Amino acid sequence: MEDNKVSSYNRYLSPLDVWAIAFGCSIGWGAFMLPGSTFLPAAGPLGTLAAMAISVAVMLIIGANFSFMMQYKPGTGGVYAYTKTALDRNHAFLCAWFLSLSYLSILFLNAASLFTVIRTVFGSSLQIGYAYYNIGGRLIFMGEVGASIVALACVGLLFINAKPFLQRLQTILAFVLLAGVVIAAVFCLPHLRIPGDGYGIQGNSPNFAVFSVVMLAPLCFFGFEVVSLETAHFDFKERLSRRIVTAAILLSGIVCCSLTLVSVCAVPDGYVSWQAFIADLDQLSGLQSVPAFFSVKAIMGDFGLWIIAVAALAAILTVMIAAYRATTRVLSTMAEDHILSERFSKTNYSILFIMLVSILISIFGSNMLESFLKLSAVGAVIGFGYTSFAAWKLARKMGKTLFMATGIAGTVASVVFAAVNLIPSLTAMEMLNAEAYLFLSIWCLIGLMFYLRTVVHSGEVSSAYSCIVMFALLLYSSLMWLGKHLMAAENVQSVRTILLQSGPFSLLIIFIGLGIMVYNQHLTRKKYAELRERRAGQGSVPPSGDPS
Repeated sequence: MEDNKVSSYNRYLSPLDVWAIAFGCSIGWGAFMLPGSTFLPAAGPLGTLAAMAISVAVMLIIGANFSFMMQYKPGTGGVYAYTKTALDRNHAFLCAWFLSLSYLSILFLNAASLFTVIRTVFGSSLQIGYAYYNIGGRLIFMGEVGASIVALACVGLLFINAKPFLQRLQTILAFVLLAGVVIAAVFCLPHLRIPGDGYGIQGNSPNFAVFSVVMLAPLCFFGFEVVSLETAHFDFKERLSRRIVTAAILLSGIVCCSLTLVSVCAVPDGYVSWQAFIADLDQLSGLQSVPAFFSVKAIMGDFGLWIIAVAALAAILTVMIAAYRATTRVLSTMAEDHILSERFSKTNYSILFIMLVSILISIFGSNMLESFLKLSAVGAVIGFGYTSFAAWKLARKMGKTLFMATGIAGTVASVVFAAVNLIPSLTAMEMLNAEAYLFLSIWCLIGLMFYLRTVVHSGEVSSAYSCIVMFALLLYSSLMWLGKHLMAAENVQSVRTILLQSGPFSLLIIFIGLGIMVYNQHLTRKKYAELRERRAGQGSVPPSGDPS
């Protein structure tokens, strides 16, 4: 792990810079898209406002846990270091592995969303070059994909060659984002009218509608915790981090509420209410497919459209910069702890790796957006839970009652979030679609492979806890992927086709994972037996038992 006592030269992040990282990573393209696609259908404007108030309160509790750990456990390890200190290396690996999935997901998501913004604002202007169908069967063009690839490459190369400039740029973009949303809200909200039921169009009860949106809190606010990876570079006392994190969370909540209300300030011709407009959203395209963009254009004209478009672009870029930063930190931390190859401890290598993987994913197009959006919440919840538990454990040791309470509350909230995200049909919207379950099972399989690498190359004897948990999640997500496809089948013939095509692949993932887990168990027991023999020769025999 990196030494926390860095030189003053390396302490280059001011409070404003840290706020920009926390706020900028929390507000991405999802803040502009989710009001129309998710918030308003499920809970309406009034339900969304109530849900956001509750979500902000929950996130402030979790944010307090992060601030507490940042003050008393500073460094660049972030959640990995907190988890390893509070529990052990196995829990730390499990946490970091899924957290890195979330950071990669929001990087893919925001890069791919660039051609959604382009289509929304500029129509078909970039629909040039070779056209092809992605996994979902939606026509996309190389010109649009090229915009995402260029953005990913530019941010990555700037990280390698001009990191100080990129930090200044992120701070500027965070202010541009905030200013753009504020301007749009000031001009549009005087036109706000909410006739009829303000709690959605799906017929949900108000309480269920609010609950459904509250369960999206990890998705809406994920990113503020990135600053926990940077405490070694703060040029101020770590205790100020609580105010910074609090400001970032509050402003993120205000932005989400503002964009939700802006989205119902105007409706296209032919629609008598926002309910009718939102209900028909899947059939619309261009500006009308993103209600926030349409409302601003309808009320403020072209000037307003440029304002909101620039704000959305700033949101996308701030998340991309922060996601690059966070993923690099997590990968390097795992490399320094010999979980990944030591090559990942070199910043340039990690950035190039992230860049290439991101570009590869971007080629699949915008139909991947929803899957990656939902996946980002999984790692977020795990990171929130482990940090909250670590805060509780440290606070109990130090006798700090307040943070014992926030630690317990954050841990319980994270468990609830995890259950709701993984178990379908508990809210008004689908938390994970079939493709998200598939990607999650594949990520678990890759994680098992890296865990095996750790067991092989490490001289330590560790429990098989992480391996068992990861395989259990692999099994569950793989079966859920197959089950969701079967539930969507229209007839018996479709069921047979799915079983013949998807069934063998699901079994393949499960049996490969099972084989890795069994081999891991074998190696762990073998190392434990060798350790017992060595200690027996030295006159010190460890207690009998099985580490698995």
